[in-house]
Amino acid sequence: MLAIYKRELKSYFRSFIGFLFIAVTLFFLGLYFSVYNLMNGYPYFAYVVSSVTFLFMLTVPILTMRILAEEKRSKTDQLILTAPVSVGGIVMGKFLALLTIFAIPVAIICFYPLIMAQYGSVPMGEAYLSILAYFLFGMTAIAIGLFLSSLTESQVIAAVLTFLVLFLGYMMDSICSIISSTGNLLTKLLRCFDLYTPFSNLLNGTLDVSSIVYYVSVTALVLFLTVQSIQKRRYSMSVKNLSFSAYSTGMIAVAVALVVVVNIIMGEMPSGWTAIDMTSQKLYSLTDQTVDYVKNMQDDVTIYVLVNQDNQDTTLGQTLQRYDDLSDHITVEYVDPTVNPMFYTQYTTGNISTNSLIVVSDKRSKVIDYNDVYESSYDFDYSTYSYNTTTTGYDGEGQITSA
Repeated sequence: MLAIYKRELKSYFRSFIGFLFIAVTLFFLGLYFSVYNLMNGYPYFAYVVSSVTFLFMLTVPILTMRILAEEKRSKTDQLILTAPVSVGGIVMGKFLALLTIFAIPVAIICFYPLIMAQYGSVPMGEAYLSILAYFLFGMTAIAIGLFLSSLTESQVIAAVLTFLVLFLGYMMDSICSIISSTGNLLTKLLRCFDLYTPFSNLLNGTLDVSSIVYYVSVTALVLFLTVQSIQKRRYSMSVKNLSFSAYSTGMIAVAVALVVVVNIIMGEMPSGWTAIDMTSQKLYSLTDQTVDYVKNMQDDVTIYVLVNQDNQDTTLGQTLQRYDDLSDHITVEYVDPTVNPMFYTQYTTGNISTNSLIVVSDKRSKVIDYNDVYESSYDFDYSTYSYNTTTTGYDGEGQITSA
């Protein structure tokens, strides 16, 4: 494996592809860093990595398109396949070489939050969490590109397929919302291919273990499929083809099922076990007073959230999940306003915003308008003769505990 790793790494730096990938990545990261953090003074590095994720759809196909497809076209793969190294070692060597090239710009941007800290207060935990999210997203994208390169002899086809798969993974959340605003079996299956939502969960300032497990498990699955793809070609002319093919198909089914089960288990675990609050203001953590109060509750309370669960405010959703995990007396239910537009009229005569909450018990109810969850300031802009709204705080816990 080490020999394959060194060979691939040297080949990328002997050609222009490795340097081009690093240069383009650092150029766009530096551009958005200058605009968001240095010029406009935003302390959140997550703005930068969130803005450059579209690059994966362009740079990863170019980086990975030749790594296996070109060897199949030129028949040089036969030399590697007959070498005294396992197919798994070949795949891991190539993957680690690609990951090393990607890790170079990631290592460089680790200094960016330190540069920002010279000019003001920076939430370091959130900054480096966003860099971790960027690395995990890129790692999975590279694994997908490696797998698709193993399926064809054409570099162009490999690049196009990688672009399409990454584009669909990037847009899957929006695609599911278009298919069904309320969700159905099809959207649940499609969301297994949603590459962006786990990334955005990490950018919110929560070390979401389930998101990390998702990226690691998908990467491992795709690398396993790459091994199987090469094995199929390696044994295509063998008399053992029938028995190996059956064994290979069974192993693929087991691997896919294992990844699905692991992610389902992680999704069902309490957020208190899988989500660590990394925000400087501890937005997602509940105070000891709230924890004691909720654990001593005797009455059942239902919190209705007026939004489709897939379109919820992620910050508020994290807070609600922690309340739900604390006590069996608290139940959180999502009510889609497009399906049940008059639901809120049972509890108030006024109009309320999407994402608003209705806290209901047997004795009384309390409406929390979404506009009251966030604290905002209003500044008049004389150049546009309009007010600019700036979010200055988050009072989700205060509002919910009071209700």
